[in-house]
Formats: sequence, C-alpha cells, structure tokens
Amino acid sequence: MQFLFCKESGLEFLYLKDEDFLHLKVRRIKEKDVICLRNLKDDFLYFYEIVEIAKKFCTLKLIKKEEKITIKTDFALALAIIDPKILEKTLPFLNELGVDKLILVYTKYSQKNFKIDLNRCERIIIQSCEQCGRSYMMKIEIFNNIQEFLKKYENVILVDFSGEKKKFTKDNIYFIGPEGGFSEEEVRNFKNKISLSTQNILKAHTAALAISSKILL
Repeated sequence: MQFLFCKESGLEFLYLKDEDFLHLKVRRIKEKDVICLRNLKDDFLYFYEIVEIAKKFCTLKLIKKEEKITIKTDFALALAIIDPKILEKTLPFLNELGVDKLILVYTKYSQKNFKIDLNRCERIIIQSCEQCGRSYMMKIEIFNNIQEFLKKYENVILVDFSGEKKKFTKDNIYFIGPEGGFSEEEVRNFKNKISLSTQNILKAHTAALAISSKILL
C-alpha cells in the first residue's frame, strides 16, 4: 500500500477509528511509527507520526508534507452499463491505467435492472489509489440513455466492428457497447466509428482495458 486515504489529511491532528484504524492495526503499527496519508483532493503526501494507540482509535500528528503529483491524462472512456459485478472488478484496472473519467450509459441492450452503487464504486477506486499511488480518483458519470450522453459530449466515436481501423487518441471519447452490442437505431446516432484490430469478439470490459492501454501506456 502506497498510502492510506483520509479525507481530512492535512490537518495537524487526526483521530482514526473504525475501518481505517482496523486497517492500521492489521499492519501492526506502533507509537512513533510514521505513515503516509492522502486526501485525494490535492497532490500532497502527508506524513503523520502515531502519537497514541488506544483500544478503538489512534491519534496522528502531522510532521511534514511532500508534493507528489500524478500526471492527469484527461482521458475519458464511455461504456454501456454492464453487470455491476464485472464493472466493479474492472474499475481498479482502469484507475491504475490512468483513465480520468469513466462514463456509463444505459443502452437498449443494457439490462435496466442493473443499478450502479456509486458509493461502493468510490470505495473500490479509493482502494485502487492506495495500492497504485494515484493522487486523484477516477471519476464516474452516469447517463440514462444515449441521447442525454450526446447532448453533453460531442467528440464521441463508437467502437464497432463496422468502424475504421485507425489510431486511438486520448482526444476522443470511445464508446463501448454492452455484451449484446448496439441496436441499429443507436448506431445511426454516430457519424464516426472505429474498430479494434482483432477478429475476436471482445467482452465490453476487455475492450475497455484494451483501448485504455493502447492510449495511456
């Protein structure tokens, strides 16, 4: 773990309890140990000394801070709503790769009973940041349909087998369909389409990881 997330990081004194405290207990912390914290709102690592360990909480004192910037990519990726269990497993990988924003869109072949728990997704992304060292969280945005999505974003390219095989760039938003693909009516909403250089049919989350890797690595 590169750091521990605490939204109050930066204050002179912190009192950690509940899950954060239990997490530190597992690491067998001792008084006078120094740990790194981030608030995921700025580019600073905050170094705290453990000054007291009680039964249900610990007290930390800020001793220094260091600016350690994670380069922001400004790359946004759009994905039709997929099974939340699969989505949750994919989030850490997209966050590690440096995707700035994941845009989720309900489409005709998305199962409408799939509900995205944004609080749970945020916890997963926070844990990913703690592990990979990223200083800001990947953002998530949800649209109820393609029309709402296209009202806000213009530089959208559909990922489709009928599209051109050309270079992917981070200036565009690539829209990946659900497991059932896009309907013919939905496809007509897009002037630009692009295809991955593979004859295999990729699962939606596989395509998301492949495109992000092509652009960001």
